[in-house]
Amino acid sequence: MFKKKWFWGVIVIALVVVLLIVLKPQQETEYVTQIAAKQSLQQTVEVTGSVESADDIDLNFRSTGIIQSVRAEVSDQVVAGQILANLRAANVSAQIADAQAAVMVAESDLEALLAGQSTEDVQITEEQVVVAEIAYQTAIDGLVNIENTRDQDLANLRSIGMNVASDKYFTAQYGLDIIEDAIIDSTADSYLYVTSQSIFSQARFQYQNAMIQYQDFLSILEYLDDDQEIILNTLDSLELTLEAAADALNLTFDTMLVTIENSVYTSSVISEFKLSINSQLTVVNTAITSVQTASANLRTQDIYYQNAITEANNSIQSAASSLRLAQAKLAAAVAPPRDFEITAAEARVRRAQASLARVFSDYNDTVIKAPVDGIITKVNFNAGENNSLATPVISMIGNSNLQIEVDVPESDVTKIEVGDHVDVVLDAFSSDDKFIAKVTFIDPAATSINDVIYYQVKVSLDDVDDRIKSGMTADLTIFTNQKNDVLAVPTRSLIYKEDGKYIKVLINEIEVVEKKITTGLKSDDGFIEILSGIEAGENVITFIKNGEK
Repeated sequence: MFKKKWFWGVIVIALVVVLLIVLKPQQETEYVTQIAAKQSLQQTVEVTGSVESADDIDLNFRSTGIIQSVRAEVSDQVVAGQILANLRAANVSAQIADAQAAVMVAESDLEALLAGQSTEDVQITEEQVVVAEIAYQTAIDGLVNIENTRDQDLANLRSIGMNVASDKYFTAQYGLDIIEDAIIDSTADSYLYVTSQSIFSQARFQYQNAMIQYQDFLSILEYLDDDQEIILNTLDSLELTLEAAADALNLTFDTMLVTIENSVYTSSVISEFKLSINSQLTVVNTAITSVQTASANLRTQDIYYQNAITEANNSIQSAASSLRLAQAKLAAAVAPPRDFEITAAEARVRRAQASLARVFSDYNDTVIKAPVDGIITKVNFNAGENNSLATPVISMIGNSNLQIEVDVPESDVTKIEVGDHVDVVLDAFSSDDKFIAKVTFIDPAATSINDVIYYQVKVSLDDVDDRIKSGMTADLTIFTNQKNDVLAVPTRSLIYKEDGKYIKVLINEIEVVEKKITTGLKSDDGFIEILSGIEAGENVITFIKNGEK
């Protein structure tokens, strides 16, 4: 009894659990979004170091190669940004020219899009529409003219065919009558004797064939009307009938040649039959030519007009396509640019600018510039020599006698370049006191500190302030990159896949669409530049509650 109660108790509990799961209200998916918009992005590296007396600033290329020129000598006074040496880099120069041209083209395309078509261009497009309309109407008129000419021409040819069919069959009938009188009727049965029974038999046999063909023709002729197919069938049958009659006439003539003269088939009778047969053969052959001509003309002209109408229809379709294209061009010429077109053109400008920045970065690797104002102390290489990464090409000392050394993690050092602007805050001063400095040296050799890779970076102070002492602790903000008026989204909205980066966009508050993107600069405040894939104003999903991003 106890076991039964226990069993039913378990069943009840299970049912309650199932009902709770089924009846539990489903939480709606909630999307956290942010509108993709244009903004300024800034990328910095923050590190801490200490002030020390300035050493010589060692300057070198980032790569090895043949030195094109050295533009400074020992003891020369140089200013910040002055080019001191450069490597041979013909390809880089060409790439810069190409990239600059690409930026100009992209910016020009954007300006042209925003400005719209000129009045002259619109007028030209309107004239193109008028020309296309005339061409389209001309093509239609051409088809109508061809159809009218075809109808009249084929009607005339059908009439000729009917007349030929109705008239020329008498020629066959008269020829068969001559044959019957010569070799078929009762007189011939009684009095016609020949020296070649074979020829005589062939003539009579061909006569029977011709009569059968003639009767078949008469049955077709009975239904002759203005229908082209019926007319052609009738003419074909008549041609066969006339050819059969001609064959029979020829054999009958041959029979007359072997006929034995007697009291009935006298020499004059035989001669008369020969004359009649020859005369009728000429008429029959002429009739065959007339039938063939009527049939061929009707067929040929029908095919000609079929092809002409096909070509006319093709001309209409081509003219219609040209008209639609001209109308579309006119509509595009007078219409303002659409938002997505502007966004796409702006994206092309950003991509071109990014490419130019990359090429300039490559170019900077081939030149040495003075990071600060100062004096050249050493020149270790001359033009035409191969440089070494282990030996500086040029050494100089800045006008400031103080510098700051910092250790930069490997994840950040690739962002820094010689000449980058630096804000310096010294612990010994108020946080409101900021000093200006520039990056003067990046050590290519790594240093391991607590199993973490660092690179030494030296910064030269621009400000000369007697209050600054060697050994003071300095907090540095190195400004590595900045872009203004670029399309950006929160970094947390990115989805990383094997084939690239994606973003989910919420459309009309209900539809989620995943779009592939390309990115550029990543800022300190959690935003990243979008080079392509989405447009300004799209609702980007940054987080999905009760679901997965």
